[in-house]
Amino acid sequence: KIKMDIKQDLFNLKYSDNFVLNNNEELNIDLSLDSASVGTSTIVGTVLDELAQPVEGATVKLFDDKGMPYLHTITNAQGQYSFEALKANSYSITCVKEGYVITVPSDIVLLNNEIKTHNFVISSEPTLTLSTIAGIILQNGFDNAVIGGATVYLLDAVTKDTVASTVSADDGEYVFYDVQAGNYLVVATKLGYTKSNEIEVTAGKDAIINLNIKLSVNPVENVGTISGIVSHNGIIIPNAFVGLYQIVDGREVLVATTKTNASGLYMFGKVEKGEYKVKAKVNSLV
Repeated sequence: KIKMDIKQDLFNLKYSDNFVLNNNEELNIDLSLDSASVGTSTIVGTVLDELAQPVEGATVKLFDDKGMPYLHTITNAQGQYSFEALKANSYSITCVKEGYVITVPSDIVLLNNEIKTHNFVISSEPTLTLSTIAGIILQNGFDNAVIGGATVYLLDAVTKDTVASTVSADDGEYVFYDVQAGNYLVVATKLGYTKSNEIEVTAGKDAIINLNIKLSVNPVENVGTISGIVSHNGIIIPNAFVGLYQIVDGREVLVATTKTNASGLYMFGKVEKGEYKVKAKVNSLV
């Protein structure tokens, strides 16, 4: 049997930019090759839990000397892992698995033709096996219209007691984490919108529940107020006429009137969304 020599890269693959060759054209494309650096070192080890039992399916990650992700691998049934054909360099290494706390990165310096062993002991974290409920608050009828500032409640499905509450972010997102296993109701509310229906969810071990909630505009509540003080040269004017004009198609339309009180204060309530102007007038001071 003839022994075959193993061929290794002497230079790394190098390629040119895309180019176009036209009819009867002569192009010159030079390529400068970089020397291939063949790794010869290895890192091996075992991942164990607090009871010294091997941990299968743990992710072991290697970072380069600049802290950038370099390689990763998964432990086998015996909790073993290995990184082979590594270049001589400085690395850092860490390990994690669902339900366990990520380990503090350890520094490893590899020389040429060196084999280093690095074992891990990872600790379980009970809260990492709990459930997460997350989603987006949307305006009903407008799937792309998110609602920030909505209050979202997590209720016990049996007692209806509030277990947790949160407020949706500007992009409509909300999240409940560290949720114990059980049955819950999720409900959202915001001023100007009708309270959502109670949505039942079941949280189990490691469960991730994505739940978007839609709120409908409440025309009764979705209104504002306009108020102010009417004065003359710094002196308040009671009993002044004040008119609220809405701008409709460029025209001013009187939609409400009131008078100032003894403090010169006026207010219009239940004002719907729109463009307005306020005007005040006094025929005589009394």
